[in-house]
Amino acid sequence: MAENFDSVPTVTIIGAGPCGCAFAADLASRGKSVMLYAHPDHRGGTDMIEKNDGWLNAAGEISGKFQIKTTSDLYIAIRHSPFIVTTVPSYGQDTILTLLSQFDLRNHTLIINVGNFFYLSARSKINAHAILETDISPYATRIQGNTVFVKGCKKTLSIWAEPPNTTQVERLDPQAELGLRHKVEMIFSQKLVWCQNLLEVGLNNVNPVVHCPAALMNAGWIEATKGDFYFYAQGMSPAVSRVTEKLDKERLAISHAYGLEITPITTYMNQNYNNDREYTDYHDFASGSVVHNKTKSSPTSLNHRYLLEDVLYGLVPWYELGVKCGLASPTIRALIEMAAVVSGFDYFEHGRTLKSAGLGDATKEQVLHALGGPVDKTPSSHAPLPESPIGNKMELHAPLQTARVGA
Repeated sequence: MAENFDSVPTVTIIGAGPCGCAFAADLASRGKSVMLYAHPDHRGGTDMIEKNDGWLNAAGEISGKFQIKTTSDLYIAIRHSPFIVTTVPSYGQDTILTLLSQFDLRNHTLIINVGNFFYLSARSKINAHAILETDISPYATRIQGNTVFVKGCKKTLSIWAEPPNTTQVERLDPQAELGLRHKVEMIFSQKLVWCQNLLEVGLNNVNPVVHCPAALMNAGWIEATKGDFYFYAQGMSPAVSRVTEKLDKERLAISHAYGLEITPITTYMNQNYNNDREYTDYHDFASGSVVHNKTKSSPTSLNHRYLLEDVLYGLVPWYELGVKCGLASPTIRALIEMAAVVSGFDYFEHGRTLKSAGLGDATKEQVLHALGGPVDKTPSSHAPLPESPIGNKMELHAPLQTARVGA
């Protein structure tokens, strides 16, 4: 057991917000050496850690005081571990991708949490040994004062690794591939569900289903109270929950069109958050979830990731994937258009679109092939990655762009 436990003794986390700090506490609680990277202009929880002489206070589902290394030098962060987990919001991923593209990452495994089709942007820009995406954050968490408060921990996460035809030579050996999976499983305390297809992960992210209808339909309350209400128990009324369930049905229809069986929203919540009983429908969950009603957790403004992340990087690619299959997805489209009016921002123009990934004119079958191929039970075959043109640029440093939205 000791050998397995030590197979991944170090992990670097990029992003020091609530999820990054919760992840750091989780890893440190299991004896791993954690380096938490934050840009000088976006310090997140690093200030509270450094003021506490390098100790991170955690409460809730992960409780204790943990020693965490911190840095604002990406070179130092990358050197700390061959395993890098990014926890930045999706609207910061392109900036992180630009920074990482300056380094030789052929010996590094990059895990994007949450992925939101990150690979669409990364597929030709970085030379990491492996790129993996998870469907959702492992934690329901907030930073309160000098403590990261972990309200709840997911039981399972879906995860995907880049398609075989872009995989490094070193991963040709099936045993080496199994070894990589085993090491990744050492990083997460949740059970990992391995997916063959990126669409499984991207469509299994329930955040857009949960956040977008409630944020948009509570716009007046958000602006009037600055978020001073319980987002789930109060904001997800029966009417809002009906829109949520309709949105979810459209997500499931898109999934089915690509041959995928995605878990419905209420079933997902029962699997991950049931409180000694099963929720009968989505409103029953929203009003009855102990985890989600421990704090109010409402957006304080509409300039918030519940729209600017979950619409741009969730609903927009979902809608486009549906169009490839002849699906109108009227609820998804209506929410995107409503968010555009509310935010004064063209989500179709700036979202993570298939066009931006060079797949705008691709057929449904070509999209499916580019993102991992049809899901089946056959073993993957692996081909080598072409020689990287990037070269060794570990000495380069670049500034992080200023984030455009609130946390």
